[in-house]
Amino acid sequence: MIARLLTLGLGLAASLLAAEDEVFVLSFFRGNGEAGVFLAASDDGLKFRALNDDKPVFSPPAWPKQALTRDPSILFHDGTFHMVWTSNWEGRVFGYATSEDLVKWSEPVRVRPFPEDLDEKDQPLNVWAPEIHRDEQAGDFFILFSTTTPRERDDGDSKTPHDLDHRSYVVRTRDGKSFSDARLFYDPGFTVIDPVVHPDPENERWVMVAKKELMREDGGKNLRLAFAEAGRRPLRFGELSEPILGPGSPIRPGEQVEGPSLLRHDGRWFVYADAFTSHHYSCISSEDLETWKDETDRLDMPPDLRHGTVFKAPRKSVGWLSAGE
Repeated sequence: MIARLLTLGLGLAASLLAAEDEVFVLSFFRGNGEAGVFLAASDDGLKFRALNDDKPVFSPPAWPKQALTRDPSILFHDGTFHMVWTSNWEGRVFGYATSEDLVKWSEPVRVRPFPEDLDEKDQPLNVWAPEIHRDEQAGDFFILFSTTTPRERDDGDSKTPHDLDHRSYVVRTRDGKSFSDARLFYDPGFTVIDPVVHPDPENERWVMVAKKELMREDGGKNLRLAFAEAGRRPLRFGELSEPILGPGSPIRPGEQVEGPSLLRHDGRWFVYADAFTSHHYSCISSEDLETWKDETDRLDMPPDLRHGTVFKAPRKSVGWLSAGE
């Protein structure tokens, strides 16, 4: 019994030390994404300070017609940061690169998720907002993104802003060198974008936050939840919930929102979102994913940031912090 208590105590101490050693990092872009990727860091997930003197830490690769770095999503795993981003408003690729410290980056890779020999009606018109996740059970990474195909756009099942009708797709990779072909990930029967997921092991499920991309008058421009049973392959998410943030929700119903990040921290769930028409970021938190609290007025972030990702990483791995920032 004493040995077991000692082991538990050491485990708790180690977990507390690990938690103290973690830092929140925010990756984001400005303008149209032509300047590159920016970073900010926070000790509490609310007050973020710009890194690298608020200058880009990653410059857009000079790819023909694909030279933007919009919607950067970064994940830290096993000593390496993995980043994906939207390389243009239109096109059939997204970008991927890695770093050991967020300072020096690998040669960027153009990822084409749909096979070249697909029928033109099934080829993507765009590849938007890739979000990279880790699947520990499968031992790989999966990247969610939003795409419109001509076949989906023209089937008349969804009133579509900008003549686009998005569904969510997924590709997987173990090494960042070879990627699976895209598969449909989530289709609620109408246009939806910006899916991001997080495991909820206590309830043996996955949690997803996504944007209903219908027009506001049709119940869209807000963030909603969906859930999937853990351990099932492929993941099958149920219907979207009522809005939790934005139009139709109790919290900031006058603000259209997109680009969510979903984090679990200190016993609470946090959702960060780009209130893009209000030109600021919003944040809500919850203990149970049912009752939500508005944390927006507590946020302090760099100016003019657009759709990015909040993630956690060891402080010692963030090179800009070890450099004294």
